[in-house]
Amino acid sequence: MFHFIKKVLFSERGTASASKSASYQNYDVLGLPFDGLARRGRLIVISDSYTVGTGTYTTGTTDTVSGVVKLFVHKAGWKCIAAFISTDGLSASAGVGQTPVIGDGTTANKYMTATDFDAAAVTTLAATGHHYTPTANVDVTLTFGATGVPVAGQHIYYTFLFVEN
Repeated sequence: MFHFIKKVLFSERGTASASKSASYQNYDVLGLPFDGLARRGRLIVISDSYTVGTGTYTTGTTDTVSGVVKLFVHKAGWKCIAAFISTDGLSASAGVGQTPVIGDGTTANKYMTATDFDAAAVTTLAATGHHYTPTANVDVTLTFGATGVPVAGQHIYYTFLFVEN
């Protein structure tokens, strides 16, 4: 115990500003895990999948060419910091040209630009979606590509990370 007190009282590891002193004390001196809530907000993860043929449609009643499906709601004040989207293949064969996008109703490709999802593929957050923070709740929608009807039963998997300040 004495060794710990001596280490804390007599260690010089640089200077810390008053605003960061609690983080410095907890993380650097005491070795406690860093608390992201202290300075950046709460991390929110939305991870789900969509099976072709089972959606809440905003356009039409089935998954079709250029069909639109609601995935989830991006809440007001949540900053989008990352997204990972993958599929096990949406088309009956390669070369069909099924290139869906994911957007927010105002910009069709806000979160994912057109990506060839004929066969299994993985993509990440589009630049336009990085640090996007809506002022009102917005629906996050998947719009299928203009060619090739998606095959029923195929999947799109998505994980979005948000920070709530």
